[in-house]
Amino acid sequence: MANSVLERLLQKPEGNGFDAVREKATSLIKEKGLPGKKNEEYKYTNLSRLLEKNFTDFEGNKEANLELLKSKIPTLSTIQLVYVNGNLSEELSSYTLPKGIELEALAANADSVDENADEFALLNASNLKNGTSITFTKGFLVETPIVILHITDSSKNQAASHPRLAIKAEENAQATIVELFLGNGDATSFTNAVTEIQCKGHSLLTYIKVGNENDNQLHVGNTKVDVAGNAVFNAITANFGGQMVRNNLRIALHESYSEAHLFGLYMSDEKEHIDNHTVVDHQMPNCDSNELYKGIMNGSSTGVFNGKIYVQQDAQKTNAFQSNKNILLSDNAAINTKPQLEIWADDVKCSHGCTTGKLDKEQLFYLKSRGIDEQSAKTLLITAFANEILEQIKSKEVRAYVQNLLHNKIGG
Repeated sequence: MANSVLERLLQKPEGNGFDAVREKATSLIKEKGLPGKKNEEYKYTNLSRLLEKNFTDFEGNKEANLELLKSKIPTLSTIQLVYVNGNLSEELSSYTLPKGIELEALAANADSVDENADEFALLNASNLKNGTSITFTKGFLVETPIVILHITDSSKNQAASHPRLAIKAEENAQATIVELFLGNGDATSFTNAVTEIQCKGHSLLTYIKVGNENDNQLHVGNTKVDVAGNAVFNAITANFGGQMVRNNLRIALHESYSEAHLFGLYMSDEKEHIDNHTVVDHQMPNCDSNELYKGIMNGSSTGVFNGKIYVQQDAQKTNAFQSNKNILLSDNAAINTKPQLEIWADDVKCSHGCTTGKLDKEQLFYLKSRGIDEQSAKTLLITAFANEILEQIKSKEVRAYVQNLLHNKIGG
């Protein structure tokens, strides 16, 4: 990518205690550059040309847009934190924190900048000006889902937003957290999010990421997860829009008897592009992972799935399963899928696979023969295909919201 593009993306917020973090990350990203079309990891998702915009860093027009932004906010929980272009909006947020949750501003720590991080994660750190830390404290069961809503407001300018969230589930804590990404405005926008998650021993954390962005939005998300012994981490990722979306989910099972369950649902149409990259790194014995991603592509849209499972030499007795299933609703839609296993241990049970096809014509004909119109029949078949993922969302409000997004997408 041309240096001029990178320079425009490297904002310089000052005076908020993150100078050392930004300086270190900026040095690294200038040395590495942003990934172009020759980068194997971004082979199918080349953001270089799309990022050649004069993005600005602004808080949005609070007075003019407050009511409009309110209309975009779904009520999914009694605890909702709303960020507009990376800045917490007290006017839009609503919460009374129950016992078991600690909410703090993110602490600046230059040592936390990982030299081997994804280039866009480094770009996020180079623009870091604030962030939020959420801790689910030891031994508490938090029944209410915590919703973090990110709105990128490009109603006045081409906007860039770099939100950052740190989540920790301490020993024996149980909780659910939802990150929801929306857009507002007609100008091009770029959301570059980083979420870092720690699951301590015997904890149970469910993380749900939902993207419903406009077709003028670019989105890159990096989610990094560390899972300790006897902990269970559940991830559900659902995407229903965006000009170009890239989700990077990297999970390390670094102690024995840890588990990770990954579920994904993505539906694109017109010329949208949705890319899911996952990595599950089995580092120690007796760990389990299970991964199922399902995609529905329509119009001239493109889907990408690249899933990697690493089983390290010490990770004996590993169980790891991965599957990607796709439906193409039009002749111009495409999917690039690549499930991968890299195994260095010999006492393991691992499998991976992928399928791609179209809606079953016989099932469609059967439903139509029973008096169901074609659009309703398609909706039933696609919903049935997606239900295996939707059922993983235990919150009724969140599940209904995601299902409604799916139905709206099907209906066009």
